[in-house]
Amino acid sequence: MRNYKMILVMLGLTCGVAIPVFSAGGDIDAASLVRGVREGENWIHNIDTLLIRIESKWTKTGTAVAPDCNSCVESDDKCPVPAPKPSQPPQVGPMPAGILEYAIDQARVRFLDEQPQRWRRLRVWDGKQLIAHEKSYSNNRESYSLNWTTQGSFDEFMAYQTSWLRAQPHSFWWDIRDVDGLLCYYGRAEEFVLTGRSNYRGIDCYCLEFCPTEVRGIVDGQSYRCDSAAISSDEYGLIGEARGLADQSYRWYVGAKDRRLYGLVWLIGKKPHTEHWMSDYREVTAGRWFPMAQGYELHGRDANGEPCLEASRELKVLQVRINEKLPDELFRIELKKGVQVVDSRSGRATRYTYEPEPPQLIGKVLPALQDILAGQSVERPKNGKTLVCFWDVGQRPSRHLIKKLAEQAKNLAEQNITVVAVQASKVEQSAIGGLDEWVKENNIPFLVCQVGGHAEAIKYSWGVRSLPWLILTDHKGLVSAEGFGLDELATRIAELMDAESRDLNRVARGL
Repeated sequence: MRNYKMILVMLGLTCGVAIPVFSAGGDIDAASLVRGVREGENWIHNIDTLLIRIESKWTKTGTAVAPDCNSCVESDDKCPVPAPKPSQPPQVGPMPAGILEYAIDQARVRFLDEQPQRWRRLRVWDGKQLIAHEKSYSNNRESYSLNWTTQGSFDEFMAYQTSWLRAQPHSFWWDIRDVDGLLCYYGRAEEFVLTGRSNYRGIDCYCLEFCPTEVRGIVDGQSYRCDSAAISSDEYGLIGEARGLADQSYRWYVGAKDRRLYGLVWLIGKKPHTEHWMSDYREVTAGRWFPMAQGYELHGRDANGEPCLEASRELKVLQVRINEKLPDELFRIELKKGVQVVDSRSGRATRYTYEPEPPQLIGKVLPALQDILAGQSVERPKNGKTLVCFWDVGQRPSRHLIKKLAEQAKNLAEQNITVVAVQASKVEQSAIGGLDEWVKENNIPFLVCQVGGHAEAIKYSWGVRSLPWLILTDHKGLVSAEGFGLDELATRIAELMDAESRDLNRVARGL
């Protein structure tokens, strides 16, 4: 059940609470109310695009005590009850407003959770791969992760961080789930009982109750690691909210007029453990209603073991856009040079420091030679082509290539090809002597220059991935080949000549 972080399975106990049946008259019954609520969520599966932006405000009371657990201190994977993600704010009082953002279309998914002064978490499936970026503002650290799969990567989508989409399990193309099989956690429509009618946050509502028997119901992602290290798994099964398992239930508040869900409460010992609320439903498009105000309260225990409010969250929906074209920029994450990357695309998690791939130059105009020649000039023959070689005099393969080019210099000149050799790093005195001395001793007949103090930036802008590195341009200065070996030079030049000949023929025919 690793992928279902919202669900805690507790077997072997029944509710044991008698629930009075409330007769509302007419055709109102619990099952029809439940089905209506769930149908009101299903429009999310019948749209092409969706963008939702939500303002998030956390408030922590500071009255609850930290759970005592000796078996799971650091790793969520070692504890049967996952710690909340993101963890609840440790300070008392309100936090600065954050942002939640959700975007989907037929091939891409995006989720952003940003809390000022705390964190920024962004996950994107761009249609080809999963890219996640996490940044901690407290220690100014950030990292990226890459994968080829979306499954389990978006934490129940909106339901994990908001109050909507919690009435039932949902399956999306990026997270395929067994909806019918998972209904036992949420309660099937016929398992709910209509218990009464009450004013819930100013709204006249029907009250519905569901008491799980097969399993222990929904855990909303905000549960605790362990209730007590002294409670044994032999007595209660999984360690968790063991003290209240025999008296656990779920309560829905459904609007008497509009039949929409306004509250969903998880109760233990008839007292709220987690309460989600929704209000201000608006018709965002024809027949599609969305709660523009949402929130939830998380209850813990005080020093005396009594339930108390631990934290609350208010959610204000700022924007809902349906079936509008979403900009590509939403689904793009640019990795930054020097950051840590966890790459799982090979099937194994590999960690490395990211270095961006240099741009490809083929078909583009060659960067200006004057940027790296430090005042030296290159006289290119009329209708001439250029062969640039980035090399390192301290590297044997580079020296070998330059010597071989020197042997072909006359032939290259006859083909109107100007050769420029660029020493790609500062030359230190060594056994081979300085750069000028080596060039003179080896009778190098073409221009040899050295990059200045921005060698790495120059190599990057010229697309250099290794040394030596050859770049060939046509007579217009457009790059026709790059990164090829000396053994391919004759072939590349022949291809270039053929292309230029075809161009001349087309011009002659007036095409």
